[in-house]
Amino acid sequence: MEARSLYRLPADPAARQAAAAWLRTAAARGPVLWVGRHVPDGLPHVAPAQAGHWLGHEVQALVFEAGDPLAVDALVTAAGLLRGGGTLVVLDGVTGEGAFTRRWRAALAEAWVQTPASAEEWPEVPARPAPAFAWTPDQAAALDRLAHLGADECLALIAPRGRGKSTLLGEFLGGTLRHGGPAITLTAPSPRAVGALLARARRWVDTPERLYRAPDVLLEAPEPVDTLIIDEAANLPVERLLRLARRARRLVLSTTTGGFEGSGQGFRLRALPTLEAAGFRVRVQPMATPVRWAPGDPLEDWLNRLFLLEAESRTPATQAVRLRWTTGAALAELPQTLEAVTGLLADAHYRTRPSDLLRWLEDPGVRVLCMEGVTDGALFGVALIQEEPGLDRALAEAVWAGERRPQGQFLPCTLAALGGFELAAERTWRIQRIAVHPRWQGRGLGGRLLRAVADRAVAERVALLGASFGLQPALLRLWQREGYVLVRVGTQPDAASGQVSGVVLRALRPRTASGLQPIQRAFWRDWPVWHPRFLPASAAMVSAALEETARPLSEADPATDLAEVRAFAYRARPLEWVLPALLRQLEAAPPADPEGRLLAATLAAPVDWTRLARELGVSGRRGVTRRLRRAARAWLEARSP
Repeated sequence: MEARSLYRLPADPAARQAAAAWLRTAAARGPVLWVGRHVPDGLPHVAPAQAGHWLGHEVQALVFEAGDPLAVDALVTAAGLLRGGGTLVVLDGVTGEGAFTRRWRAALAEAWVQTPASAEEWPEVPARPAPAFAWTPDQAAALDRLAHLGADECLALIAPRGRGKSTLLGEFLGGTLRHGGPAITLTAPSPRAVGALLARARRWVDTPERLYRAPDVLLEAPEPVDTLIIDEAANLPVERLLRLARRARRLVLSTTTGGFEGSGQGFRLRALPTLEAAGFRVRVQPMATPVRWAPGDPLEDWLNRLFLLEAESRTPATQAVRLRWTTGAALAELPQTLEAVTGLLADAHYRTRPSDLLRWLEDPGVRVLCMEGVTDGALFGVALIQEEPGLDRALAEAVWAGERRPQGQFLPCTLAALGGFELAAERTWRIQRIAVHPRWQGRGLGGRLLRAVADRAVAERVALLGASFGLQPALLRLWQREGYVLVRVGTQPDAASGQVSGVVLRALRPRTASGLQPIQRAFWRDWPVWHPRFLPASAAMVSAALEETARPLSEADPATDLAEVRAFAYRARPLEWVLPALLRQLEAAPPADPEGRLLAATLAAPVDWTRLARELGVSGRRGVTRRLRRAARAWLEARSP
């Protein structure tokens, strides 16, 4: 299989016109794609934000518009569609002088990247049919192991992107069903993750998607399963992965290491030992041979180096540690530290993406705290902190009403939504990521990092610290020991952790501490009403852990409750935020009008958007919300004197 090539041109009209002419010529000889906003007529194209919809396709020629901001994740996704011998043309419109921009320019200046000076220097795209399908040696070995999978055995397929794991599992799934093998159940963090797998299985059987079960549905089902396939298993928390595994007699795990879909070595370091301790005989099947391009492909190597897609942390030896503060931009000048930080965050089960690297290096508000070995500088732990400057009063009130949601202000927006307008104006640090090397966890290093962050924040006159993370009892207790209080719990599982997320805050000044107290009291006051209606059943363990915590309570203010209900009825305040106040108002003034009774009856049970849409005769969650807002307006008008 031939190597893939990379061409670079400036993103000006003449270059776009030349690229369009070249791609039209290539389209007559094979599949092509244009990724960007300036789409020429008559060519297959996709916007960068939708590039993931093309996963599972292959192209022979690809044009990518690189603008400001650079759509990093789309570039990595699109490059993965390009098969061996294909050509990627980057129209480079990236400007600025930031650390990542300098890294980008240096990468495009490498000797192997070509710049055509005339039409004669554009690469020729010969008529080349898609190569005949053949199993790689890695795939053949994995198929043999799958065919002989025994009871209480777990086969873990671990590979970088583009090694044919989905094709392999689709073949196994479809072939097993076609030939009457053992019953198979398929799950993954999302249905989209198994699209390519199911497409392969359809070569053998019709409607293989009937075998897919969402993780929550599978956990609630009473019957065990014979053979369970968990695709992209590293994107599930270890606790949930173990609960799913215990439902199965045989287990097949597939996960991507490196790249924007993977989580580095974290899967090997935590998930697999946990499964072995649970009684599974774990067999790891690495898959190294690419299926679309040749081993050692220069484009894959270029992407891996540019975005640190294969960064891994090394296990530090026993030694004293020291703390060192730096910035995201400064990390660009410390390539070994940058790679170690990226690898450790991947190992810590964070779902790192190439766009994270861009943000860390370019955002002046990003600070980095490294815990390093005194002897050799090995990275024991890291914390990434984002400064969030706060909201003015008018913007905070618009956030409270559900009418605005400014980017880069997560904690101030949360405080504003909770009614803490003065706190929302304060300077805040959000701890975006914190990780300790798995070998050194459980020794107090995470707490030491948090205390160091607090000390530095106090010295820099920061008013509040906070974080948002997938709620797990042990993790929540760590934050609570360091003085953080829980002020918000989400209603949907977090995409990265698979858990419902929680927001914790710590006040660093007496004035902000007094302002935070009523917010914390209101959380615990509303919790018994709110969580039975919104918290997913899978978070029952978290709910039990929360209820073990001592909680100061406060009385509700009827005037404040009424203001919240009016904001729901006449503005855009979300139902999730207003529900406790709305229920208290309905109880205080039981509705006699039909709309008010409909509102009360609808909210008496757990909120199931699908069921409510069906019962109310509307479409989807938005339709339900619009209908309930209308009912709330009618009820408020009926109770007015």
